[in-house]
Amino acid sequence: MSKKDIKDPSGKVVMQVVEYDGFLFPFNYTGNIEKHLKQLKYMSFKDGDVCVISYPKSGTHWCYEVVSMLRNNSSEYHDTMPPLIELFPVDKLQQVSDGVYVSHMVPRLMPNDFMARKCKLINIYRNPKDVAVSYFNFVKKTRAGEMMKDMEFDVYFNLFWTGQLRCCPWTKYINEWANYKEENPSHPLLNLCYEDMKKDLMTHVKQIADFLDLDTSDELITEIANKCEFKAMSAYKNSNIPESLSIVTDLKDEHIFYWKGGAGNWKNWLKVAQSEAVDAAVEAAKIPLEIKYT
Repeated sequence: MSKKDIKDPSGKVVMQVVEYDGFLFPFNYTGNIEKHLKQLKYMSFKDGDVCVISYPKSGTHWCYEVVSMLRNNSSEYHDTMPPLIELFPVDKLQQVSDGVYVSHMVPRLMPNDFMARKCKLINIYRNPKDVAVSYFNFVKKTRAGEMMKDMEFDVYFNLFWTGQLRCCPWTKYINEWANYKEENPSHPLLNLCYEDMKKDLMTHVKQIADFLDLDTSDELITEIANKCEFKAMSAYKNSNIPESLSIVTDLKDEHIFYWKGGAGNWKNWLKVAQSEAVDAAVEAAKIPLEIKYT
């Protein structure tokens, strides 16, 4: 484990991260990540537990809300932060009553017991161009990105796309989970495309309910789909800021995890050369999922 200073082209430090087993964690709020990950390795889970996995800014909170509503048989919103496995202390994770977790980690870093039990995984993935834009507008509001507040998008894009700011390069992350599924075909893993969910949320709510083996009524599926449309959910979340959000940001007047929630906004940000660089990298990575640029 080592702390790394991430620098812009001028040599200015713009972020500090902790590298563990080739994976980057934000330094500001991870604490002793090595100790935490070792504790996670020995944490016990239940067979019915489920985890929403995703690259950051790919619809994690949105998908979690749907999954947790389904598991709790209720369309009520949640007023707490989703239990992020790599961030929440183990004693807090053990108090999660509905067994629904979230994580941005790759398979090799996931808790041993969770993976050995073949607990269900729901992987939501998103057009990486929109991921880049969403992360740019998000990270500058966080403690981890406080040194990036004045950074221009072009500088940020190079750092992001080469995987220097968080996790690992986007293509590597997506393929690590794809390879895991190929090597472990019996592990239940549902891939969900963010852009498809935006077009037809109700169908995807039903798909998730079926994947979780839940006998959910059509009425509740409709309620959940309506409550989780981004405009409705964002309005509620920004009016009910959870106290636990202070782990990530000093901002008190907005829920920074809910920005625009759209698809195709990358066209207002990426230059042609940047867009083509993403296209080339995705093609070279031979990702076995359909990426929809919209």
